[in-house]
Amino acid sequence: MIKFLLTFFSVVSLSLAAEDSLTGGPALFWKGVNTVLMLIILYFLAWKFVKKFFIQRRESIKNMVEEAKKAREDSLKALEEAKQKLEDANYKLEESLKIAEETAKMEREQAIKEAEEIADRIRKQAKETVMVEIKRGEQELKKYAVQKALEISEELLKEGMNPEVNKLLLKKTLKKLEA
Repeated sequence: MIKFLLTFFSVVSLSLAAEDSLTGGPALFWKGVNTVLMLIILYFLAWKFVKKFFIQRRESIKNMVEEAKKAREDSLKALEEAKQKLEDANYKLEESLKIAEETAKMEREQAIKEAEEIADRIRKQAKETVMVEIKRGEQELKKYAVQKALEISEELLKEGMNPEVNKLLLKKTLKKLEA
C-alpha cells in the first residue's frame, strides 16, 4: 500500500513538473497525454496492490461480521444459560425455605414436647417430694406423740394411780396413736 502511494505521488509530481510555460492547445494536449500515461502506469504497477488491499479489506470485514454474529449467538446462549441457572437457584431457594420452615416447625414442636415432658417430671418429683415430706412429718409427729404419751404415762405412774386406770389410759393412748 505504501509503495502504491509513493508511486502515485511521484507520477503526479512528475506530470506536473513536465508542464511547460506554454499555454493553449498543445500544452493542454501533452498534459492530458501525460496524465493518461500516468494512469496507465499506475494501473499496471498498482492494480495488483489495490485489488489485493480491497480483497483483504472485504475478507476482514466479512470475518468481523461473522465473529460478531458468533459473539452474539454465544452471548444469547450464555444469557439463556444464566436465566436457567437463575430459575434453578430460585427454585432451590424456595425449596430450602420450605424445608427450613418445616424443620423449624418440627424443632419447635419437639422443644415444646420436651418442655412438657420435663414439666411433667418436675411435677411428679414435686409430688413425690411432698409425699415423702408428709410421711416424714407424720413419722416425726408419731414419734413425738409416742414420746409425749410415754412421758405422760410415766408421770401418771409416778403419781401412783391404780393399775386398772393405768391399763385404760394405755389402751386409749395406743388407740389414738394408731389412728
